[in-house]
Amino acid sequence: MHELSKKISLRHLQAFSTLARVNSFSKAAQELCVTQPALSASIKLLENQLGKKLFNRTTHQLELTREGKLALDYTTHLLNTASNTFADIQRAIGSGRHRIRIGAIPSAMAMTAVVVARYNEQHGDEVEIVLSDMPNDGLLHALHSGQLDFCVGIEVPGSATLETVGLFEDELVLVTAGRHALASHKEIRWEQLAGQEIVVFTKGSIWEFASSALHQHGLNPTSLYQMVHSESLYGVVRAGIAVGIMPSLYTTFLNDEDLHVAPLRQPTCKRKIALMRRNEISRNHHVDDCFSALRQDLQQVDHWF
Repeated sequence: MHELSKKISLRHLQAFSTLARVNSFSKAAQELCVTQPALSASIKLLENQLGKKLFNRTTHQLELTREGKLALDYTTHLLNTASNTFADIQRAIGSGRHRIRIGAIPSAMAMTAVVVARYNEQHGDEVEIVLSDMPNDGLLHALHSGQLDFCVGIEVPGSATLETVGLFEDELVLVTAGRHALASHKEIRWEQLAGQEIVVFTKGSIWEFASSALHQHGLNPTSLYQMVHSESLYGVVRAGIAVGIMPSLYTTFLNDEDLHVAPLRQPTCKRKIALMRRNEISRNHHVDDCFSALRQDLQQVDHWF
């Protein structure tokens, strides 16, 4: 096991990251405003310190080794964290507040925003929270790459790199027009959907979640209506030309007399929602305090929504 020398700096890691991205010594050197020999020396120093080759080099080709790909993941995270930290220092000096970056899947954004608002009421003079929504894959990438401090998303079972706090289970529900025949039911069995035009979101984890459940019951989503936004799906359902399936989180704040929401039963299909962050030392105690406060609030979500 090699102990990293104090000679290794962010400049060397930036050289490695840039070379991996552009895949050319000449282009990387130009982008970094250094000579090719200086770039080669930086890569060589990293390889010597790690005791492994990071690139396989031939006359006409340059590619990351297996060890290089692993190193790149950690390098990207460190560089993003360093960049965010420097920007946060500048903002903190100017505003006196510490920035915390939180992400959430779109279906959990309404709930997350309410919790963040409650936190801001008590700590808004000390911190400012940047809130972003993105698909679950995007959340996890942003978390691992250092762009987010923590997120609310779909739980990743058995991840050793994440600190995961289970919050609750989110089940699939059926949304129909208020005048639809199924709107008189408090809950719907999957078999009752036979012959219906069923619209689901056509992208991301919700598509996989909902379409898998449909196929298990011999049902298929419609090919007539391709929706990626909740308001578009509601519009199609409201018009009475299809029924919609979505996670119940999307309907938490739905207040529309023209739409009816009912849980899907026999069986109930659920996914686990969790609060997640990288399993490492956080940037500062404000991040830890915010994470703890949101964890406590989100775990009580069933009692106050």
